[in-house]
Parts: sequence; structure tokens; C-alpha cells
Amino acid sequence: MTETLKIGVIGCGSISRRHMEASTRLEHVEITAASSRASTSLDEVSGDYGISNLFTDWRELVQCDTVDAVLVCLPDGLHEEATLDAARHGKHVLVEKPMSRTLSESESMVAAAAEADVVLMVAQSTRQVDSHRHARRLIQDGSIGTVISAVRRRHGNVIETVRDKTWYIDPEMSRDLLLYGLGSHEYDAMLWLLASEAKEVVAEGRKDQAIWPGWISIESTLTLRSGITCSVSMSATSEEAHGDTQIEGSKGSMAITQNRLTIDGRDMELPWDAVTTFATQLGEFAECVRTGREPGPSGRNVQATMAVLEGLHESLQCGGHVELAEIGVEWDG
Repeated sequence: MTETLKIGVIGCGSISRRHMEASTRLEHVEITAASSRASTSLDEVSGDYGISNLFTDWRELVQCDTVDAVLVCLPDGLHEEATLDAARHGKHVLVEKPMSRTLSESESMVAAAAEADVVLMVAQSTRQVDSHRHARRLIQDGSIGTVISAVRRRHGNVIETVRDKTWYIDPEMSRDLLLYGLGSHEYDAMLWLLASEAKEVVAEGRKDQAIWPGWISIESTLTLRSGITCSVSMSATSEEAHGDTQIEGSKGSMAITQNRLTIDGRDMELPWDAVTTFATQLGEFAECVRTGREPGPSGRNVQATMAVLEGLHESLQCGGHVELAEIGVEWDG
């Protein structure tokens, strides 16, 4: 690989634009190719970011010699296929969340990347938010003592922002907007903050076909391997957007939002904007490609999140608690 990491973007929807904008803040990252079935989208990114290698089929992009790595911004159901094809052509992969549509798909992605000896990183961007990174360090340093419990909330009216994206209600492309689309961030953040995989999960949800075909609210509880019990509450129909995490420890407590961290009543305001977060993420990806270091949210690591999503999906369908070992998950430590 040359000193500058040359990236091909697969899919030119709204999320890819944040990645493209983030790349302009990094010296050693360049978007050299893009693919989209919509020619108008290709014209726009070509004009906005000076991308000259344009494709209407991503299968051609992964064979492009001017590409060292790919950024997969396709619907969930295409993540596995695109990742496997990219790996076969020796391209490193940064794939948008959720990593895949199912746990088994994520397993095949990890295996393909390992066989091709390429980096596979998942865009779990919440891990790059300053308030969350600082909170994780303080938890690990014992600033609030031993963690006893944690509660995370993500409420907002996300349905109105995706009604034109019909793939969200196609079971071949997405298992569920709320659980996988939003939950991939929320459950990953919880596992990462508390540095533990989950052992058991249980969830209850609500649907209303008049509003949306999928789940519109989910209340869930996770029992972590560390012994901590935590809960995650999500809603896709709340008129007022709100998200926070409350963590109780034996010596104190903390509250986390995107731009604020409060410890025992003392506020720390930490500026946040999406492009900076995405630039930090892209910078980590480039550094891992250059050095061979495994990313924090590597494909292997994020399988812990995929296991939680799979278990919660089963719990929502059938009711009751789900032991993650029952769905074939074996943790390596």
C-alpha cells in the first residue's frame, strides 16, 4: 500500500457523504473511487469531492487498481457479499453498521478477512465520540468504583427520516430498523463502555402496523459476563429526540450524552460533531491498515454486538430469556 490510503466508497447515500467529508480532514486518506446504481449520485460526489473513478456496479470497483480499501455503505443485506468480494480482491474493508444482517453473515465476513489477511473494521462510530471515550477511560481507571448497573436510552422519531428508504422493510435487506439500525450503536456502546460481552438477553417490544411494519419500541435487559446487569430502552416514534447513559458504581455515578459527561454532579462539556467523529474513525482505519494493528471495532470484536442483536431478535420473536451460548456463540476471552 502507498503512504496515502486510497478508498473506494460503495454506495453513495447520505451516510457515505459524512465519510467523504471526513476524508477531507485527513492528510493520508483519499477517496479515489465510488459506486452507485444512481448516476445522479455519482455525478454529485464527483463534483463535490473530485472523484474520477466512478462505477455503477461495486463489483467493478473492488477490482480497481487505484483502490486499497473499500467503505461499504450499502443496505445491511449486502454487507456480507460486498465484504467477501472485496477481501477476495485484497481490499481492506470498513463496513457500516450493523456489521451484517445476521450473526452467521458476520462470521463469514471475519473468516474471509482473515483468509485474505486484510483489515475488517465496523463503523461503530459511537466509540469515537469524546464523551464516550473519556467515560470509558474513567470507568477503567476505577473513578466510580466497581460498576453496579447501567441504563442507556435512545428515543427519537427516526421513522420519519427513513420512509423513502424502502429497503428497511425488505427482510432480505434489513431485519429491523430499530433493533439493528439503531440498536447496533446502542448495544455496541454498552458492551464497549463496560468492556464485557453479554451472557444473556431478554426483550419486549411494541409494534403498530399503522405506524411502521417493524418494532417501534424495545425495552431490553442484558446480563454481562462480568456480572453487571444493564438495560437499553429504544423508541422510534418519540417526538423529542433524547439519548443518554446512566452508570452507577460503588464509589459514584456518571451520565453520558453526545456532548456532555457528568460525574457525581460535575459537568464536563466535550464538543461533538458528526464529521469529526467520522474523521477519527477513518483515521483509525487508515492507521490499522498501515500498521497491521487490529481496530477496536474489528469484525471479530463486533461479533459480540451481533450476538446480542441476534439474541434480542430471538427474544422479541419468541419471548423469554436467551442464553447467547444457545445460538452458537463462543467467546475467546
